[in-house]
Amino acid sequence: MEKGTTSGTVSAAGVAGQTLTISNREKQIVLWLNNINHMMNHFQNQIVFVMYPTIAREMGFGPLQLSLLTAGRSIFNNWAQLGYGFLTPFVPRFQLLGITSLIYACGTFLSGTAWNFLSFLGIRCLAAAGSSSMHPVGTSLLASYFRENRGAVLALNSSLSQVGSIMAPLIGGALMLAIGWRYTFFTVAILSVFMAIAYFFFRDRVRDTTKTGETKKAKLARSTASYLRLLRNRNFMLIALVFLVGGAGRGEVMPTYLPLYLERDFGFATTFTITVLFLFQLGGLAGPLVFGWLSDRGSRKRVTQISLFLSGLAAIGLAWQGPNPILIVLNVIFFGAVTHSRGSLTQAMVADSVTEEDQDAAFSLYFFLGFLSAPVWAIVTGFLFQAYSFTVAFSVMSTSFFAAMVVMNLVQDTQKPLAHRRA
Repeated sequence: MEKGTTSGTVSAAGVAGQTLTISNREKQIVLWLNNINHMMNHFQNQIVFVMYPTIAREMGFGPLQLSLLTAGRSIFNNWAQLGYGFLTPFVPRFQLLGITSLIYACGTFLSGTAWNFLSFLGIRCLAAAGSSSMHPVGTSLLASYFRENRGAVLALNSSLSQVGSIMAPLIGGALMLAIGWRYTFFTVAILSVFMAIAYFFFRDRVRDTTKTGETKKAKLARSTASYLRLLRNRNFMLIALVFLVGGAGRGEVMPTYLPLYLERDFGFATTFTITVLFLFQLGGLAGPLVFGWLSDRGSRKRVTQISLFLSGLAAIGLAWQGPNPILIVLNVIFFGAVTHSRGSLTQAMVADSVTEEDQDAAFSLYFFLGFLSAPVWAIVTGFLFQAYSFTVAFSVMSTSFFAAMVVMNLVQDTQKPLAHRRA
């Protein structure tokens, strides 16, 4: 019988269906280690957005090059996420997160050494490959340890990652103004080194790959079988399709182009851009918590549809609001709240739809399929922004949210009632 997270122990099934007891203290360590790492990842990822206008001026590139930079990072990030799912049968999840944190630290440090657009693009792709393990591996780890309230736990993880995003424009902007963008990268890279050291001290007891007694060939066969089962899982594939279709405004698209739009087209100062990005991330802190709480007590499917509908309205408002600073501030807070919430909702639906054995592969494939559209939308948005206007680009982008809301009608809500999950 599973207990809540406030109890002393919890039963968790291993790969072979064995039952073990995990203390509440150990669960909390897993939770907060992943929360802090996700927060640091977002901090390091998000500081670059406030630096983009300065770097673009120094290296001489515009919206089209920004779209190529975003698309390139997304492609590397995407394929790395798929690969990490294959690696989990061979490398324990804590150790894998530690190794990739070191890769991320190298990519962040080397970003400060870039000398032109192509070098900056290549180094940022390396950093993306290092940071991308957090989504499939970290999410799977949390879903394994917290089965009865996945929606709330994943929403908490998503919201706390926004703390890093909130700090990024303020601290990153201050560092850039004080020491320059290059030394800012050098300074923040140390955060991932600390996270790597912390991960190496822990062992994954829910799924300990060192005790299965399997040969490497057997592990590869088991991993491949998980992916094949997922490709035949209609509900899982539809959830990934929702993530893919509704991906236009996700991740880096909005914070990539909005600062350039505000500073270049409307003449706002860098300090206003920093404030807007801060408020966008602040909205993203509250949204996942509210929607995740609602999804644990109702239908994840309906709550996700509401989130997507509101995201479409927010994108339209952002596209047509003009240079009014008050409207910009209000809309970015709302946009951040609703667009950041749908990720944790669909992640919880994935965990509800697959077995524990397939969970690593499920999150790996989910993020891979979902992010396939990200580089396409990055290039489309950048092209429309440069050829036409920000208004046209974000108006087109808003259609993806409404399309995803329609696709969600095909998804089966496999979530168990809250009372049953506590039994």
